[in-house]
Amino acid sequence: MSARKSPRHAGLFAHKLAESALCTDLASRACQVKVKAKVEPLSVYLWNSSKDQQQKALKSKFIHGLQNGTLDPTDFGGYMVQDSVYCFHSKESIDTAAGKATDPGLKDFLEKRSASYTKYYQELFTSWHIRDPAGIDLSKACAEYAALEKEVAETMISLYLIVALIPCAKLWPWLGQQISTPPKKFGVYESWVNTNLDPNYDGYKKLDKIIDDAFLVGAIDKNEAVRVYNGCMTGEANFFNSV
Repeated sequence: MSARKSPRHAGLFAHKLAESALCTDLASRACQVKVKAKVEPLSVYLWNSSKDQQQKALKSKFIHGLQNGTLDPTDFGGYMVQDSVYCFHSKESIDTAAGKATDPGLKDFLEKRSASYTKYYQELFTSWHIRDPAGIDLSKACAEYAALEKEVAETMISLYLIVALIPCAKLWPWLGQQISTPPKKFGVYESWVNTNLDPNYDGYKKLDKIIDDAFLVGAIDKNEAVRVYNGCMTGEANFFNSV
């Protein structure tokens, strides 16, 4: 089975973004707010608000099948084909957000993420013999997830795309923690699980810190962040349940 590491759940290049002028300024201003009042981090609130969807993902046929060795290879293949086309569309949304970004650090981060998505979906297109993504009939769950990211990229400031990227980045290692009780083995899917559901991965934390700081200084709105975050977490859960 393919053991390519999906760029969807990795905080690739987040360390560079965290060092950018935008994030340094957000962190500096947020520190001043924190000393005045104790505020629950937005990232904590968002994660806790999406627990039902996390459980829905955990109990999905896809994850349950990986855990118990009962996932039909046809269903795995169907998910991977869908995921490749989803990443094709997600890359377009990242490009849109990058084009709108006014901060050089945020723009560079999104451009690098775009490149990683391109490499990933092109490799999967080759593996699964996909010539034209338009020829793949996406499930309702996958299509709606991609459409939400497109809406965020086109209608909101680019920081909200960071909000949209976190649910996957945080959910996948959490799923790995739930199903990877040693000495758990996953048969033919073991390489994919170990690569993509790594329970020790914590690269999302830098992204969490960025949105926490952005919220504290009023750069993003809590209600809008909840809508985007929960919508994307729902997208993850529904996508896993679509096989």
